[in-house]
Amino acid sequence: MSKIKQVQLVGAVFAVAMTLLGTMPATAQETDYPSKPITMYVGYKAGGQTDLVGRATARVLSEQLGVPVNVVNKPGAGGAVAARTLQKDAADGYTVLFQSNSVINTEPHLMKRVSFTPDDFEYAGMITAYQVGLATQKDAPFDTLAEFVDWARENPGFSYGALSPASRMYMEEIARQNDLDANIVPLKGGGDMINAILGEQVVLALSGGIHKKYPDQMKMIAALTTFRHPSDPEVETIDEAGYALAMDSRTALILPKGTPRPVLDRLAGALEAAVEDEKFNQVVSAVFIPIMYKGVDAARAEMEQTYTANKVIFENAGVTPK
Repeated sequence: MSKIKQVQLVGAVFAVAMTLLGTMPATAQETDYPSKPITMYVGYKAGGQTDLVGRATARVLSEQLGVPVNVVNKPGAGGAVAARTLQKDAADGYTVLFQSNSVINTEPHLMKRVSFTPDDFEYAGMITAYQVGLATQKDAPFDTLAEFVDWARENPGFSYGALSPASRMYMEEIARQNDLDANIVPLKGGGDMINAILGEQVVLALSGGIHKKYPDQMKMIAALTTFRHPSDPEVETIDEAGYALAMDSRTALILPKGTPRPVLDRLAGALEAAVEDEKFNQVVSAVFIPIMYKGVDAARAEMEQTYTANKVIFENAGVTPK
């Protein structure tokens, strides 16, 4: 074979190899994933409930995946700041957001500046659920929502603690449907809520579950979720009480749009290990957070269903984004 033909043959082989390699990066990336540290955003300040569970989740993921999972707090707008940052990151599985799904299924219905839809992201599963409910003093003269309404009719001008526009909506709807005179007091967080209840500044307030730390001083009269809380199975949901207002909030692993399915499956499989992880269970049980794992497909279905359902709830209540 002439030297010219040899050169031509080598060139042809090289060209074919480059063509094949051009089709391989995604497959190779998915097969080798992960091969470097992963960054996990948390859209709240350090030390809160979501941050606590997020860091426990990061440990499990790191052990399962064999690479560091570094938590970076990016608070702001209920997680929207972190979600917007995530959208700018590469869809390669090396940047994830651990966040309440409310940043996608609730906040867009309340704030004009937040316009996310479920289709804007990918999901690698959900792991815990928030036990959101209406909390009051342990010795309050009512144990159910119906009993509270009866009491409120006899005590016009009662005070209710609201931590957000969504929590305000609950009482506004209950008051509207029963012609109650409610004084809504704005609160800035779980600490404020605890102080307001224990200091008897308000008679009722929305709690994300922190009230369970005070079993001798506080009680819940209605779960604001579609399910009865594992820690208070005897307490009815707000839907069961006759008000179609139940909304669920769950922690999810959220990724940039276009993240390959094998990467999502790999992350979801690692996340599922948290269900049986002893240390993870110790962390969440200490703050009364139930584990309710969902995989990739179930997480997307949950996000889409709750986005639509929550939109209807807010529209029916006359709530529009501001």
